[in-house]
Amino acid sequence: MITKALKAFMNPSGHNSQKSDIFSFTLIKPRKEIIFSVILGLSLVVNGKACFAAIQPADTTADKAIQNSQTSPLGSSCDLTPFPGYEKSSQQLLSIKAASDFRRQAKMLIEMGTQDQKVRANFSKGEAVNWKAVDETDRNNSRAFKKMVEKEGLLSLSQVGGQAVAAEFRLIQHVRDIAFQKSLLEMMQKLFAHHDFPGDYVALLEDYLLVKDGKPQFFGTQIKKEGSLYPVIDKDQLDIRRASHGLPPYQKQSCSESLIDKKS
Repeated sequence: MITKALKAFMNPSGHNSQKSDIFSFTLIKPRKEIIFSVILGLSLVVNGKACFAAIQPADTTADKAIQNSQTSPLGSSCDLTPFPGYEKSSQQLLSIKAASDFRRQAKMLIEMGTQDQKVRANFSKGEAVNWKAVDETDRNNSRAFKKMVEKEGLLSLSQVGGQAVAAEFRLIQHVRDIAFQKSLLEMMQKLFAHHDFPGDYVALLEDYLLVKDGKPQFFGTQIKKEGSLYPVIDKDQLDIRRASHGLPPYQKQSCSESLIDKKS
C-alpha cells in the first residue's frame, strides 16, 4: 500500500511520461515531502520508538550544563529528570567557577598577607622589630588593598577561600584607617550573615572599633597590656555572644585575640 501511494505521488498524471509541465513539477516536490513525513511518522509509532522533545534555545548557565549532560541515553527513555544530588553538584560547580574567577585576587591577598607577617616575624620571638619596614609594608599593602576593595568589594570565603580571607583580615587589622575599617566591618557583617565570612574576624574588628571609640565591647576580645579586659556590655551574656561568632568561652580565649595595643 505504501509503495502504491509513493508511485501515485511520484507520477500524479497516471502515465509514465518523462515529460513534466511547470504545474505538475511544483506539485510533485511538496507532495513527496508530505508523504515521506507521514510514512516516517507512522513507522516510528508502529515500532514504539517515538520520542518527542521540545527544541529549546541554548542555555549557557552552569545549572543547564549539568542538567543537559545527565539526561538519559537516546533510545532508553525520554526522561529528562536531573540526576540525584543535582542541586548540590550545581552549587559546587558554581563555587568552583567563582573561585577560579577570583584566583588573581586570592593570590594577591596571600602575597600581601605573607609580607605583612614577614616584617613582624621578630615580634612573636621577642626580638627587635624593624618598625620602619613595618610602616612601609603597611602603607603599600593598604594602598593596594583599598584599590582592590573599591573594585571588587570585600572578598569572601566562597570567592577566594579561607587562606586568602585570613590574609585579607591581617590587612584589615593593619590598614590604620578607622573610617575605612568601619566600612569594612559593615561588609564583613553582611557576609557573615550569609555564612561567607568568619565570625571571629567580625567580632575582633567590631570590638576593636568600639574600644577605639571609647565604648564597651561586645565579645570581650580586646585586652589591656596587663591582661585585664576592656569594659564589656552585659558581661553575663558574654559567652553566648562569643559562641554566636565562633569564639570559645572567655576563660579559654587566647591573649592573641586582642587587636588593641598590638601591632602584630
